[in-house]
Amino acid sequence: MPANAQHLQSAPSDPEELPVRARMSRILDGSDFPALSKQIIETISALDDDASSLQRLANVVLREYSLTLSVVRTANSAHYRRSGRSIQSATHAMMMLGAKTVRQLASSLLLFENFHRRSPALKELMLQSLLTANHAREVAKSLGMQEPEEAHLCGMFRNLGEVLIACHFGEDYARIQTMMHDEGKSETGATKVVLGFGYADLGAEVSRHWGMPETVVQGMRARASTSVSLSAAVTAFSHDLTVALYSQDHAPEGVGMALEAVIEQHRAKIKLSRELLREVIASALNETRELFSSLHIPSDRQRFKQLSESARSAIGVAAFETGEWMAVTPELSEDTAVQLRDRLRQELESAADAQSGTALGEVLLLALEGALRGGPFDRVIVCILDTDRGRLVARSGLGEGIDALLPHFDFPMNIRGGPVVTATQQRAPIYLPNDRAMNATEARWAGTLRVAQFGVFPIVVAGKIVGCLYVDRAMDGAMAAISPDRATLRYVKLLSDIVVTAIAARRRLSAVNAVAAPARDTPAGSVCAAAVSAPVAETAARSGADRVALVLQLLQGTSSEQVSQESGVPVAQLETWRAEVLAAAAARLQ
Repeated sequence: MPANAQHLQSAPSDPEELPVRARMSRILDGSDFPALSKQIIETISALDDDASSLQRLANVVLREYSLTLSVVRTANSAHYRRSGRSIQSATHAMMMLGAKTVRQLASSLLLFENFHRRSPALKELMLQSLLTANHAREVAKSLGMQEPEEAHLCGMFRNLGEVLIACHFGEDYARIQTMMHDEGKSETGATKVVLGFGYADLGAEVSRHWGMPETVVQGMRARASTSVSLSAAVTAFSHDLTVALYSQDHAPEGVGMALEAVIEQHRAKIKLSRELLREVIASALNETRELFSSLHIPSDRQRFKQLSESARSAIGVAAFETGEWMAVTPELSEDTAVQLRDRLRQELESAADAQSGTALGEVLLLALEGALRGGPFDRVIVCILDTDRGRLVARSGLGEGIDALLPHFDFPMNIRGGPVVTATQQRAPIYLPNDRAMNATEARWAGTLRVAQFGVFPIVVAGKIVGCLYVDRAMDGAMAAISPDRATLRYVKLLSDIVVTAIAARRRLSAVNAVAAPARDTPAGSVCAAAVSAPVAETAARSGADRVALVLQLLQGTSSEQVSQESGVPVAQLETWRAEVLAAAAARLQ
């Protein structure tokens, strides 16, 4: 049990907590809920922006098409986009957004994915939760709050307690609904009678079990008159806004009156003009519809038509034309798959450039995602030689069940190393059984790890083995019997080649920087100073750092003629400096 759930093991100090604990224990003992809990706890625990956290988050995000799509779409939104180029890689998107934003997005979508297909009642509840989440994000943006995705998270989890009761205790939920609709009881009164506690009490308990931020719990309990913070006020307002606009209990003529009441109740803390409120409602409704469309749920066309008409009647918002419904399927057509590979490759090439500022660990993650999604494969791993070059060890990996597989990838670089080491030492890519049938050793190793087919793509830099890129399809995977075509294997080979380029570029840059350091510290000379014999005084007077900067341009592919023309240094002198810098760098590496 995770540390953040240890409070469940202690006896409750308040007798009113007993029925809440009892219900929660029954939920946790269910057949499917522990899996959701595990995913959310994994997501929330990835707090940092380091490579390890990004890898853990990537494994959560890439398991679900909707999560991948949502993270990529968010990174491409105007709020986060930092360049003119669109992003296709979820790993690249996570690097831009940061672990905190991604875990908030992922947690929201995991909740949605788990419940929205269960029943019509749950589907409607999850639709309203998503609308509340999108309202909250848009309100947070309009109010200038710094973390709109945190507002989205709080909005998504606002009705968690009600969702859990509806899912796991259907008869009790039906009794509560009957008491509210037929007997006129309030939600608080009905839940107290049937459950002995309110929806928010159960939602708060489960949220703490998952380790959710305290702002989520505050949002569950917040009301127009009792909000403890602006974040809680936004959550309460967004929830009430959703209920006012889209409750199926409201007659069309009553929607406007309900909306006016919400505006008045929250006026003290939520200060939005009518124009901004229209934009909030339109943006939230469009965002919600796009997600449903991307999940291939075309049956909701009529419901979204009702939502749009309700928004239009309340505040004059025409969020979208209902006749323009476009259902996007998760499956990729052949043309789309080629385009996806091309975009993932381009992003990897950009990151591979040593001047991009992308850390090598992040480059490796981009390569892994490129293979996992572009292949596609079930698991992908990058292995690197240790500092003594005596072992080949997994550096990182992505895919289903990767955490259980990674510990097995620690091989001695000798005859006992097994198939992965043997293939790496041959320095040529191989994919089995496409290239040939597995031999007895390979088949035994693959069977032990439940691998149906696998490939090894050696990473060789400057003639020396550095590691390898490993890909496979699992015996129990959907693609176990489908062999990749030649184009797929060429694509993976290209990814491994780009990794080689990235490592080589960073080695060159490191060597040049190492040479430049003493040059900057020594006013009278540099590594190149002894060979300076330029006939022009300006050339002779150049500092060592200036010379290294010019050499660096040459090493990055700029022609000698162009550098000479721009700097005024003769081509022959540039070539002399290049030779000396490389010689000095080689000496340092030795």
